[in-house]
Amino acid sequence: MLKQTIFYTVALLMLSASPDLALADNQPLPILRSSIVVSGDTISLADLMQGDNLPHNGLYAAPAPGQTGSIKSSRIADAAKKAGLPSVLGDVSGSVIVTRKGRLIAPEEIEAALKQTIREKGGIEQAQLTFTTINAPQDVFVEEEVTAQPIISNLKIDPTSLHFTANLGVPGSKLFAKSPLMIDGQIIDLVDVAVSTRSLAKNDIISVNDMKIEKRERKALAGTNLIKPALVIGQAAREAIPTGALFSEDAVSKPMLVDKGMAVSVTYSVAGLKLTLRGKANEAGAMGDMISVLNPQSKKVIFATIIGPGSVAVLAPPNGDVAQRQTATTVQ
Repeated sequence: MLKQTIFYTVALLMLSASPDLALADNQPLPILRSSIVVSGDTISLADLMQGDNLPHNGLYAAPAPGQTGSIKSSRIADAAKKAGLPSVLGDVSGSVIVTRKGRLIAPEEIEAALKQTIREKGGIEQAQLTFTTINAPQDVFVEEEVTAQPIISNLKIDPTSLHFTANLGVPGSKLFAKSPLMIDGQIIDLVDVAVSTRSLAKNDIISVNDMKIEKRERKALAGTNLIKPALVIGQAAREAIPTGALFSEDAVSKPMLVDKGMAVSVTYSVAGLKLTLRGKANEAGAMGDMISVLNPQSKKVIFATIIGPGSVAVLAPPNGDVAQRQTATTVQ
């Protein structure tokens, strides 16, 4: 009698089973996922559930690239029923965590784009920057498929404070097309300066070991006639220069190769004729300077260009007043 009662009870349960369980015999019910990772702008039921023949049309907006959000499981179950899925397996009391893939725009990329635009539009060659992104998280992402480099637009620089604002965009990004990233920051205008590494005496010739290159803030050097570091080597100290001093145009000059009153070798070439004689410099000069030279024998004065230590030359037929006073005769 007990066995018969159990049989009838099981039979009644099977007859009263829900249509969903009956469907499950032919096709497994979809299972709700607890978390998903997507790439596109929208999310479908096929993204949110595990199963066969699920709809792929987008129902929900995906988070911004690189960001994470959630969708309530009850909303997904309701959408599944509207799509003809009678039931969903899984916990429908919580939420599904959704993360969207994205390509990270590193701060170094943003800084490089800013420096290039500041150099081109602001004329500041070496800009040291501090900046913040106003309307975005600290980490900036674009869509995963976007490979273009960031670009800067609407750059505005205060000429006094060097405070700047700008917009950051990435070609091909729908996110940035709708809402460019706003950047706020400060520029420090730096220049390369040559600094002495040892004490130099007057007329010392500066070598590569006598200087180093440092970066200094431009506004701190206002009024200083700086010389480009590349031009310092080979120059002579006008006066004594202490260790750590900046090299300026006032501190150095071309080395004096001829002193006033020095005996010099004079070379004169014209029309295939080359004459060499001794003369006396009436003035001091550096390489390339034109000075007056006295012929001690004839007492004639010529004008020649310094070509080396103690050597001068009349390099070409002179012009103007000098030409009237200087001929081949005056060299003799």
